[in-house]
Amino acid sequence: MRQTLSQHLFRYGVTALAWLSSMAAHAEQPTTFQKLHWVKNDAPPFYIIRPDGRPGFGDQLQALIEGALDNYRHATLHVPLSRLSSSWKSYDPLCFATMIHEAPLSDDYLLSVPNAMYLPHGIITTNAFAESLSVQEDGSVSLESVISARDISMGHISGRTYGDELDSILHTYRHNIEVNTRAGSTETQGILTMLNKGRFDFIIDYEFVLNHHVYSDQDADQLRFLPISETRDSFILGAVGCTNSSEGKKAIQAINKALPDIVKSRSYRRAVAAWLVPVGDEAYYWNKFDDVLTKYLGLPVQPHTTARLPLAESE
Repeated sequence: MRQTLSQHLFRYGVTALAWLSSMAAHAEQPTTFQKLHWVKNDAPPFYIIRPDGRPGFGDQLQALIEGALDNYRHATLHVPLSRLSSSWKSYDPLCFATMIHEAPLSDDYLLSVPNAMYLPHGIITTNAFAESLSVQEDGSVSLESVISARDISMGHISGRTYGDELDSILHTYRHNIEVNTRAGSTETQGILTMLNKGRFDFIIDYEFVLNHHVYSDQDADQLRFLPISETRDSFILGAVGCTNSSEGKKAIQAINKALPDIVKSRSYRRAVAAWLVPVGDEAYYWNKFDDVLTKYLGLPVQPHTTARLPLAESE
C-alpha cells in the first residue's frame, strides 16, 4: 500500500521527535560525582584555618589535587590530628594531603606516591634552654644526648609522629621524658605558646613552623630552632593518605595519576617557595629538591617499612 507524501512526512516527524526527546532526557540526567572528604587540622603553615592573608602549603597542595580530580565532589572537614585515626572509616573515602611517606601505623589508611619534600625536623626550644645544650660545630644537637642525659619535658601534639629514626630514639628513652600533650583546636599555635611560657623544655617540629610562628607572634623571638644531628642531612617525603577501602583505593589511584604533573607545575613550586624553603639556605633546598623530584616525587616509591612505635604519651 503506497503512502502519501503527508503520511510519510508525519511518520518521519514522529520518529525524529521521539529521538530528540530521548536525547534531551539523557542530557538532563545529572552527572553523579563521588564525594571525597578531605581533612585539615589547625597546623600553620600547613593549614591556616584563621584568616592570615594566604593559604598554607597543605591548603594549596590540596587545592591543586582537587582541581585535578574533577570527577569528585570535594568536601573539607576540620579535624584535630588526634582524631584523624578514628575518622578514616567514618568519612570513607577520607584523604589527608600532608602525611609522612613511611609505613602506615595502622591498616586504616593507604599512602599515595610522594608529593612533597621537607627538610628534617629539629628541636624548637627557648633561648635559655638552648644555652644549656651541647651544640655541635655545625649548629646541630644530638636528640639522643639531650634526652638520655637528664629527665626532660617535651611538648607533643597528640597523634604526631616524626619519622623512623626520631620515633625510635623517643621510644627508647621514653621513661626520661615527661610528655605534655596538646590536642584539639589550635594545636600548633597552642603548643608553641606553651613552650614560650616555659611549660616544657622543647618540642620537635619543622623550621618553617617556627618561622611562621615568629611572623605571627610578637613574643616568638624567644624561641630557637636547632637541627637534630641524627637526621641533619636527610629529608622527609610527604604523601596523601586516604581511607583503606575500595573507594579509598580508587581515590589514591586518581591522586597518583595526577601528582606527577602537579609536582612539576609552577603553582606547586610557588607553594613550596612560599612555605618550605628556609631563609638563607635557598640554594641548598632547591638543589636537594630537584634531586628528590627526579628520584621520588610523583613516582611509585614504596614507603620505607619500619617497626617504629609512636611516642608513648602515657608512659
